Amino acid sequence: MKDQFVIAHLTDLEHTDIVVSHALRIAGFLQKGIILLYVEDEKYNGLTADEATPKLKALSETLPDASYCALKGKTKEIISSLPTMLNGVVVVAQVDRNAPKRTAMHYKEVLRNYEESKIAFLTVQEKASHSDSWGKVAMTVDYRKESKEKLIWTSYFARFNHSQINILSQHYKDEGLRDLWRNNMLYLRKFFEKLSLTYLQDELLSNSSYPDIDALLYCQQHEIGILIATTTPTREVDFWEWITGTQECKTIINEQHIPILFINPRDDLYVLCD
Repeated sequence: MKDQFVIAHLTDLEHTDIVVSHALRIAGFLQKGIILLYVEDEKYNGLTADEATPKLKALSETLPDASYCALKGKTKEIISSLPTMLNGVVVVAQVDRNAPKRTAMHYKEVLRNYEESKIAFLTVQEKASHSDSWGKVAMTVDYRKESKEKLIWTSYFARFNHSQINILSQHYKDEGLRDLWRNNMLYLRKFFEKLSLTYLQDELLSNSSYPDIDALLYCQQHEIGILIATTTPTREVDFWEWITGTQECKTIINEQHIPILFINPRDDLYVLCD
């Protein structure tokens, strides 16, 4: 028995290969088991938990270290309870840029269902490629304290998958913001030094309000397989973001189809037992 699990959140049991391929990859290098999860949520049209169970069972028998669970309830509440209910450490969820509104794979529904998640969640759009084993991962560091939240998971990729770490930042002309950014970089440097990890640092060419959008372009140009990002704390969403959308609303269905590992900044975040 494994101590913690990668949760493969399946909302369409006829098309499971996208989520499962990424769940297998992350479970492989973390050496964790997989739990195939289906939620019967009256908000969405789909199978009942009873109808889903035999399909989950059949799929689990084709996968290594896999079990399954079909639950009935509100998706958001079940996602929030995964660390204690199923010993989940990370969830893999599919997002479809063409999904109709108010369906489980629509990006707004995914972000809404995961906004209280106490574990990281990996959003994916297409099946994992054999040519990309996440040999390179990237994260942005800005002036906000939430940048530090990404360090633990970035270190997991470096330590357990031997991934190259790419740290991306903007150039701040404002000296106050630059000082805050320097403090975050100092914290990052000390954090990685304690783990004997190295990283590459580069500057993004744009100074837009959404650095992760520029980071995705950088990832595409430099063949980086995954971006690690934080969601926007509700208290920090400004008026303009309420209208146009937060950074994660714009990156989750990125045109590059790059998987994004999202972390909700919170005090009770669950991480690996390593």
